[in-house]
Amino acid sequence: MESILLNEILSWTKSKLLLGRREDQIKSFSTDSRTISRNDFFIPIAGENYDGGDFIIETVKKGARGFVYDRHQKNIEEILKHVQADNPGIIIIKCDNTIEFLKEVAKGYLTKFKVTSVGITGSAGKTTTKNFVVSILKRTSDTVFSQKNFNNEIGISKTIFEVNNATKYLVVELGMRASGQIRDLAKICNLKYGIITGIGPSHLEYFKNIGEIALAKAEISESIYKNNGVLFLNGDDKYTNLIEENIKCDYEKCGSNFNYKYNFSNCRFDCNAIYDFDLNVFDKNILHINLNIPGYHNVHNSVLAAGLSLHIGCKPEIIRNTISETGPETLRMEIFEKDGKVILNDCYNANPLSVKSAIDSLAIISGRRKMRSIAVLGDMFELGAETEKLHEEIGSYLSEKNIDILIAFGKISISIFNKFENSKNNEIKRYYFEKKEDLLNKIGKIVKPGDAVLIKGSRANKMENIIDYI
Repeated sequence: MESILLNEILSWTKSKLLLGRREDQIKSFSTDSRTISRNDFFIPIAGENYDGGDFIIETVKKGARGFVYDRHQKNIEEILKHVQADNPGIIIIKCDNTIEFLKEVAKGYLTKFKVTSVGITGSAGKTTTKNFVVSILKRTSDTVFSQKNFNNEIGISKTIFEVNNATKYLVVELGMRASGQIRDLAKICNLKYGIITGIGPSHLEYFKNIGEIALAKAEISESIYKNNGVLFLNGDDKYTNLIEENIKCDYEKCGSNFNYKYNFSNCRFDCNAIYDFDLNVFDKNILHINLNIPGYHNVHNSVLAAGLSLHIGCKPEIIRNTISETGPETLRMEIFEKDGKVILNDCYNANPLSVKSAIDSLAIISGRRKMRSIAVLGDMFELGAETEKLHEEIGSYLSEKNIDILIAFGKISISIFNKFENSKNNEIKRYYFEKKEDLLNKIGKIVKPGDAVLIKGSRANKMENIIDYI
C-alpha cells in the first residue's frame, strides 16, 4: 500500500478529525485487532458475533497509529480518555459508519492509480473463473487480486489497499446476498470489465425469484458502462437474455454458439470429466485448450476468461498455457484415489447449479471407469421458500443421471432422499442421516473399493471430514 495523507481520507469520507494533523500519513489499515501491527490504522467493524469497537484500546496498546469510530461506538468517552492520556500522537477520526468509511477510503485510494479493474460475479464458478483470469493477467503485468473468499465490501477494500504504482490490473470476485450489493462493490472497484458466469437459485432467501438474482448480478454493468468497458456473459445460460435486456454497457456473449464472438467446439472429456476443446473467435479457430479442472461448466468459465483476456490484448499462447496449468482450489472438485475408490471432493459450498454440475461429473467419471456411483450430499442453505422444491429437484436429477447410491445428510436433505428413485435389481439404494455422527459411523460400510464418490454440501456442513471415514 502507498501512503495516504490524512487530509485525503477526510476528504473522501467526509469524516471528522478529532486528533492528528491533516498532513499526517497512514501507511496501512487493519480491521482485525488480532493481527494488528505497529502503525496500522484500525477500522473496527461490527459483525454478527463480535464488535471490533470493543478492541480499540487493545489495538492502541499494540501500537496502532490510530483508529476511527462511529456514532454507535460504546463507551467512547472512556476510550478517548484512556488513549489520549498515554498516546499524544495518536490519530482519531469520527465517522457516521465504519464500514462506509472503509469503502470510501478504498474507493478514493484506487483513484490515485491508473489501474484497469475486472470484476467477476455469478451464482457459481466465480472463484475458478477469477483464477483463470488472474493467472493469465499475472503473466503479462503486475496484477492484484482478491484472495480466498474476499468477495464482500471488507475483503474487496482490503484487496484494493494492495494496489500500488506498479499495478496494472485489479481482479476481484463480487459476492452478494441482496439487491444493490453488486452495484456498490462495482463502484468501489471502478470496474471497466466484468464477467457473469451464470445465474442460478443461490441466496434465494433474499430474492423473490431467480430473475431478481439475474438483475442483481447485472448491476455490475453500471460501472462498466460509465467506464466504456465490456461485460462478458455466458451465452448458454437461460437468464442471459434477461440480463441483455436490462444493461446499457457493451457486452460479448461466450458459449457453444458460433454466433457468439468467443465460442467453443469439439468438446471431449476423459475419465476424470476433464475437458478439452477448440476456442474460436466466431468461426475462426484460435486455440485448443486442455483444462486441468473437471466439469463441463468449467469449459464455460474458461471461455469467459479467455474471451476477456483476448479482448484486452493477451497473447493466445499465454491464455492456452495458463488455463491448461490452472488446477482446482482446495475443496473444489478435487479428484483423487483412496483405497481403490475415486473421491470427488467438492465440499467448499453448494447451490442447486453447482450440485447438478458436480453430479454430471460423477456420472461421467463412474461411467468411464465402470465404477459404482455414490453421491454424498448435504443441505443447501439460503434458498428461502424454494428450499424443499430445489432439494427435491436434486433428488430427481440424481435419478435422471442414473446415480447408483444416494447418501443424504442433514435436516433439509430428506427432500433429496425422498425424490431419489433410481433402482437396480428392484432395490432403491438410498440412505438418509439427519446427524453427521450417524453418517460417519455407517459410511465406511456403504462405500466399497471400486466406487466413485462425490461429497458436496453447503460450507456450514463442513463435509470434508467425511473423507476420513471412507
